[in-house]
Amino acid sequence: MDVEDTTDNAIRAEARSWYEDNWDPDLNVSLWYQRLAESGWGYPTWPVGLCGRALSARGARIVREERRRVGALAPNSGIGPTLLTPMLLAHGTPEQKARFLWALATRNETCCQMLSEPDAGSDLANVRTKAVRDGDEWVVTGSKIWTSNADIVDFGMLLARTNSDVPKHRGLTFFLIRRDQPGVTVVPLRQMTGDARFNEVFFNEARVSAADVLGDIEGGWAVTLTFLAHEKNSYNPASHEGGPFGKVDMALSAGEVVARERSRTSAASQGRGVGAVLDSLIAHSHQAGSATVRQRQAALFSMRRAMNYTNDRVASAGASLGAAVGPMSKLTVSELTRRQRDLGLQALGPAGMLSGADAPSASFAHFALHTPSLSIAGGTDEIQRNSIGERVLGLPAEPRLDRDVPFKDLLQQPRSEPKPQPERN
Repeated sequence: MDVEDTTDNAIRAEARSWYEDNWDPDLNVSLWYQRLAESGWGYPTWPVGLCGRALSARGARIVREERRRVGALAPNSGIGPTLLTPMLLAHGTPEQKARFLWALATRNETCCQMLSEPDAGSDLANVRTKAVRDGDEWVVTGSKIWTSNADIVDFGMLLARTNSDVPKHRGLTFFLIRRDQPGVTVVPLRQMTGDARFNEVFFNEARVSAADVLGDIEGGWAVTLTFLAHEKNSYNPASHEGGPFGKVDMALSAGEVVARERSRTSAASQGRGVGAVLDSLIAHSHQAGSATVRQRQAALFSMRRAMNYTNDRVASAGASLGAAVGPMSKLTVSELTRRQRDLGLQALGPAGMLSGADAPSASFAHFALHTPSLSIAGGTDEIQRNSIGERVLGLPAEPRLDRDVPFKDLLQQPRSEPKPQPERN
């Protein structure tokens, strides 16, 4: 037995023993989360002394297996553990790490990204939201868009401009701003699916403590790059531990939440999983015997196998995020999703134009309408290809005429107002 196997066995034995001795479904969620945080078994890849045990991704997967075997409630998932944590570990002060990681692990505090802006498109460095220093606080004015869950989270990860006299990438600062305060207004955005999963957030002299600047003042772009690397990387198995996503009633018993999560997962696997729905549509369509459909099914199967293989390899090797992993991951997910949509619509034929209660499958109709957003959210497919070309393949970068131009001197078009529409007869 090699050293790696010996280490794996030791981790497995210790994790199994701890969960068997400490899991109590009658504990309320608050007490259970505190127990996980104090032991370090909740987020085992986090540092020792900061709610973790400094394990590798491989070790964390072993811990996850033992927790599931015992049936214990997992710690919360979501943007906080997935994205904010690596940013704090890379750029946060010791005080920030202790304060925010403890809040994420024990108090179920949640956050959202506040990067994109209405006038910036995919150019995140074109931020116009301003933050002006006022003593021990910063005063924020501007707006952000496409902010999922901004109406319910505790704080936002905010990129704002603090200096317009330097080129756009160098005048940005990253903040952790409390969402529920005067001067912050959240407006839901309705999508073509009928959902309102995104929001626009308006800041009118909202305030954020100077102690909540993440990274250096005017060093916000470096923090943003850390965020983007982790946001795009769907192959990263250590990004979260698979627990409830979002807010949880901390007064509920931990066992009750486990039962609820199992029920939700079962419903998804029985009726809402895209793969299962797609297979059912094909089986009951007049296209089931088509050689083209069979070929497309085989291609999808191969893509899924390749993604699972890559996921396992990254987890086993404990690989750090490389320049190619995030963009390639996001492009693969976008392409796989489009192929699933197109195959399903082919199987449905003209009925694929229907939605809601009229559609043969309301869940697939919703999925088809939602598909285009995956090629936009988190950076467009075109941006991912640019990143791979320039940072991985070493191709020449696109010309940038604004590299050394102060932001205030750039041509900035005012945001256009919607034109009145003529009345229809």
